[in-house]
Amino acid sequence: MKETLKRFAPDFGLRLLHSSGLYRNYVPTVGHIDLGDFGRAKPFSRDFGYDRGGPVDRYYIENFLRKESGSVKGRVMEIGDNAYTMQYGGTRVTRSDILHVNDSNPAATLTGDLSNAPHIPGNQFDCIVLTQTLHLIYDFKAALHTCYRLLKPGGTLLLTVPGITPIAHGAWKETWYWSFTGLSIEKLMKDTFPNGKTEVETFGNVFAASSFLYGMGISEVPKEKLDYNDPHFQVIITVKAVK
Repeated sequence: MKETLKRFAPDFGLRLLHSSGLYRNYVPTVGHIDLGDFGRAKPFSRDFGYDRGGPVDRYYIENFLRKESGSVKGRVMEIGDNAYTMQYGGTRVTRSDILHVNDSNPAATLTGDLSNAPHIPGNQFDCIVLTQTLHLIYDFKAALHTCYRLLKPGGTLLLTVPGITPIAHGAWKETWYWSFTGLSIEKLMKDTFPNGKTEVETFGNVFAASSFLYGMGISEVPKEKLDYNDPHFQVIITVKAVK
């Protein structure tokens, strides 16, 4: 059908397919898939799309933080920097702490490995913002237990982890250990926050996943395609966990 319309009148045929909704349901027959720009073995960007306007996965991460911004308050800890703490917490934040794995970050107020940080006193944070970090920690279970210990009773962990993702080409590739699924994270959170309340969601679809893998920039992907959610293609998993 698609080929017939294109042969009859290419522009008219495609407009008709899109406007009628037929294109969304069209499945090409075997051997007749038009690969277009995706017909290549190498991505458009090797930097997650940062060089093309920003990564596709950040759409889901930042939507999640915006939705849960009311939890970013009081004393808040974030990893590496405090950009999301200040963006989504603003004046609700009374103290912002930055945890870095070593002393190479002059902005850090705390130093240590999240999976082994007995020197940091427990029960002191109202919120921990832990975005796209857990997959870089080999003993991620210990890191989650540390988060639980550091939170005050009633404190909130806002966590995001990758599902379908490229692996970094830079320094992070040396510690890129894991990807997750919604089910694995649900199990982890039940083990880590046994008496707490946890909410796990997954975001993505086959087009969003493909776009992210190819390194397309966020501005290159239509919002309506990102908003369609298919749990079989999980790009990002988010967690709100209350101690």
